[in-house]
Amino acid sequence: MKNGLVIIDADGHAVDYESVYRDRLPAQYRQRSSIFPSDNFDRSQNGKLSAKRPKNAARNLADNDLEGIDLQIIYPTGGLFLSRVRERDYAIALARAYNEWIAEWCAIDRKRLKAVALVPLHVDAKAAIAEMERAVGRLGAVAVMVNTFDRDRNVAHPDFWPFYEECARAGVAVAFHASGSNTLDPLSHSETFLETHTLSHVPEQLIACTAVIYSGLLEKYRDLRVAFLEAGIGWVPFWMEHMDEEYELRPFDAPLLKGKPSEYMACGRVFVSCEPEEKTLCYVPEFFPADNILFASDYPHWDGQFPHAVERLADRDDIPGALKQKIFFDNPQRFYGMTVEARGGAPRG
Repeated sequence: MKNGLVIIDADGHAVDYESVYRDRLPAQYRQRSSIFPSDNFDRSQNGKLSAKRPKNAARNLADNDLEGIDLQIIYPTGGLFLSRVRERDYAIALARAYNEWIAEWCAIDRKRLKAVALVPLHVDAKAAIAEMERAVGRLGAVAVMVNTFDRDRNVAHPDFWPFYEECARAGVAVAFHASGSNTLDPLSHSETFLETHTLSHVPEQLIACTAVIYSGLLEKYRDLRVAFLEAGIGWVPFWMEHMDEEYELRPFDAPLLKGKPSEYMACGRVFVSCEPEEKTLCYVPEFFPADNILFASDYPHWDGQFPHAVERLADRDDIPGALKQKIFFDNPQRFYGMTVEARGGAPRG
């Protein structure tokens, strides 16, 4: 807890080392020289930032105690690169291996650690549906993650609609997440990791958001909940207005829409995570629902703010207490479709 608030971290990460996969993959994949394709940038700065990487779930929980996080929703690290894998069967095997491992990893305390499942949507929508059902139904996952990057299609391509239909039917939330890597290099031609990373999470979420809204996905599947994560929230009011302006001149290019793009963004089924220190967070609720803003620590990644992420938002005097309650506790429960009862500072659910 922090300042009397129960804290739900809507976007933390486990560090899925290569051994996680080698120990669980079918035998024909275990001897590969590398498990996931990589951009080969030195994120740890020659080991300087490696202390921020947890070795196991017990260390993760200890760090959560230090940070003040009561319940953390766990996303992958290596698995953020899944959509770079072109081989269908290998991508499916990787998703299955990760989901089995993270279920075991969270078992240390399922009330405080809950997993989001990887799905191989970019290679096979039917396989993604099967893995979603297995991970949620058998392994205890609370949502599924879709990579913002796909080599050939955007995240709302019609090929993927059967998957979104099943998620909507099952009440499973879909979280869009980037890898923070060089997926936009064909356009940006970046020469440094600084430039590459700056032109990663935010632009990819703008692309994903535009695709989801204009496609009519949220009109077609009225029970579908989606989130755009780890890109901050300051872009949201600008992008809502920008999409409205563009749509006004060419509504025939988005024939399924029955209202303005901004109305879909504000429909209650679109969630966006904020950064703890974002100055723009103060005015975002004037345009985007306060009920749909999430807190994301990004723990334990190199650019996260551990152990100060929670306090930097909780201690702000320019954010009303009621909004902090929504961001830290109420909103993540609605997005992930879970009920958490706070008793004596510990979440129960």
